Amino acid sequence: MSIAGRQLTTFLVGMSIMLVSWVMDAALDTAFERGSFFTQLLSPADHDMAIRIWFLATVLFFIVYISRNNTRQRQQEARVRAALHSAELERSRSQAILESLGDAISLQDLEMRILYQNKAHIAMMGEHLGEYCYQAYQGQEAICSGCHLDQSYRDGETHKTERQALTAQGLRCTEIISTPLRDASGRIVAGVESVRDVTERKRADLEIERMNRELELRALELVEANRELESFCYSLSHDLRSYITRISTAQQILSQNPQLEDPELAYPAGIIEESCRGMEELIEAILTLSRLSRETMHWEDVPLSELAQQVVLQLRQGDLQRQVEVVLQPGIVVRGDRNLLRVILENLFANAWKYTAQAPVPRIEMGSTTCEGRRCFYVRDNGIGFDMADQELLFHPFKRLKNAQGYPGTGVGLATVERAVQRHGGRVWGEGALGEGASFFFTLPEKMESAVAGE
Repeated sequence: MSIAGRQLTTFLVGMSIMLVSWVMDAALDTAFERGSFFTQLLSPADHDMAIRIWFLATVLFFIVYISRNNTRQRQQEARVRAALHSAELERSRSQAILESLGDAISLQDLEMRILYQNKAHIAMMGEHLGEYCYQAYQGQEAICSGCHLDQSYRDGETHKTERQALTAQGLRCTEIISTPLRDASGRIVAGVESVRDVTERKRADLEIERMNRELELRALELVEANRELESFCYSLSHDLRSYITRISTAQQILSQNPQLEDPELAYPAGIIEESCRGMEELIEAILTLSRLSRETMHWEDVPLSELAQQVVLQLRQGDLQRQVEVVLQPGIVVRGDRNLLRVILENLFANAWKYTAQAPVPRIEMGSTTCEGRRCFYVRDNGIGFDMADQELLFHPFKRLKNAQGYPGTGVGLATVERAVQRHGGRVWGEGALGEGASFFFTLPEKMESAVAGE
């Protein structure tokens, strides 16, 4: 029944009591005084009327008082029921959260009595509600020495500890976190204990540690191998150069002999001189390729367009007889190692310069564009080109294409370019067609690049 209905019921009951009391008073006055019942009921004497009105007023006051008191009580009961319902919802929500965490969680009071266990904790430790934790888990009669939860009660801080235990599943490692639980005033009233199985994490940590040790050993072996390789390369290049120098010196002495004016003798001498020069270039190219993997990277903003101008000027000074049109996109600035970027441009431009030797109007172009949504750079020429079927051979050392036979070179240039680009974290590829020129593209990591001025 609603509050308004209850108030109406109280009012009707009160009015009934007042009516009954009036009738009873009239009956009593008839019995002890003169007059008829109806006279006493409808028109009593003045003193009787005053007494009846005072009595009715008193009854009415108590009726109103009781009605208001009942209303307040019912409102209070409604608020209590609402608060209990809200508390039950909050308890259910909190319990659902504790159940979904995955960790084994228990709640203990200040005397170490277990107040709550979630399902994971019951599955791990067994159900011990209402028991003391030191009796349930350790079989002792007093709080364990060094108890982390007791320490949390003492200093109000969160404590973490790790333990190992032999179970039916084998050796298990657990991480226990104890946290004091405070009320609204900040007073510690209980403690929360969270137990997490970290066995797999410990195994992973041990495996990572083992792998790190192996990597350190491999790194030391690699450093030693690189040192030996560098020493070998130096010794080999030194010894080879000494032999080449002796052959070249002998060839020069022979070339001064008047008998070499005979074309039949001059031709072998020229072959010897050309071979010595080619061997020198090959040794230098191999050493450069080997050094690229060992040199330390020095990252900086590099004006790629200006670097390309320097490379082209060097090519023009080395071949003053050729007229090659070179178009460079201005303002390209990238983030990278200046020396390695110079190696990339030197080899790409040297290739383009060499393979445009037979072009009617040789042209070389360098710029930037977008390749598959990423910024890339290119060096393009209108030289002899290559067959795309041979694309995989482009960047293999000493793998020269069929249509490149007859052109000077070591076969290491593009391999050097690939190594330098890979050191920057990018990639390089070529596109072309026989007799229609070639284009070589390379990328650098976007986060390493600076904006291109004027784009």
